[in-house]
Amino acid sequence: MIRELSIEHPDALSVVLPLFQAGMTADAPLYPTPTEDFARWFIVPRSVRHRVLAVAHDGERPVGYGLMQHDNDSNRDMIHTDIWIRPEDRAEATVPLLDAYRAHGRQRGCSRVLLAISEHADDYAAIFTAEGGRPVSTEFRSQLDLRAIDREQYAAWAAPSEKNAHYRIELWQAPTPEELLAPLVTALDAMRDAPTGDSGFQPPPPSTKRRRASEVDNLRGGARTYVAAALTEDGEIAGMHETLVFGDFRMADVGHTAVPARFRGHGLGLRLKAFLTLALLEREPKVDAVSTWNDSDNVPMLRVNGALGYARTEAWSNWQFDL
Repeated sequence: MIRELSIEHPDALSVVLPLFQAGMTADAPLYPTPTEDFARWFIVPRSVRHRVLAVAHDGERPVGYGLMQHDNDSNRDMIHTDIWIRPEDRAEATVPLLDAYRAHGRQRGCSRVLLAISEHADDYAAIFTAEGGRPVSTEFRSQLDLRAIDREQYAAWAAPSEKNAHYRIELWQAPTPEELLAPLVTALDAMRDAPTGDSGFQPPPPSTKRRRASEVDNLRGGARTYVAAALTEDGEIAGMHETLVFGDFRMADVGHTAVPARFRGHGLGLRLKAFLTLALLEREPKVDAVSTWNDSDNVPMLRVNGALGYARTEAWSNWQFDL
């Protein structure tokens, strides 16, 4: 049986957390066990999209769930969701959850459902194929062990070089200062040319209102967002990198990294990533790992992450179901 559950329901976190933990243990074995703080951030209401949980039950026992999301401003044809089912219950619960996703998508006027599964989740792939799904893109998740990095090398990368010494580096914790909000949003528009395979996923159009709302939502969910940006003499942001920290969870997660096309080739991606990593070591001593996600076709960013010491942990396939 599938029941929809509001993310604002008082029982939502207690239902989701053990299922999320069981799914992560099976599908991402190198991922630290999700904490309550981390899971809370995942299900916090978002001003920019509709979100509701679909929960699969065996009798009264929850066995799996997905967080169904429909964006207000972009990708209006798509329900984006995930799938976390206890391994022993996947044979019975996967198709009912897929049916719930598809029904929800049709109700909201969408033409497709998109969700991702790890390379370790072979039990899903055969079911997805039988249900008419097809993989449309691949993302790599990589993880950095902060306890093992060479701090001197990181300091050298974070220092001004011949190519980028004319940029001033600013660091802040969200909410973004008002005078930097518009330049930040302009820089984030560079995300729109990042590869997304054949998924047809489009990053939302630049909007200061949307960015501010997203920052407020993250704060409400208990996340601390750190942003490092390279500024030109006239106040333009030539590149930015952000990382989110979730309460007591020991692994941070990379958010956006964006360098507009005309500023590329100056080593800003490497410099900003190294700079912010060193700042995390100082400001967030409980964090000992960082996770990042990149499309498999994003060769430049994968190259930078490899140089910094990120190790690939899983490949995740995005599957599409047409409605």
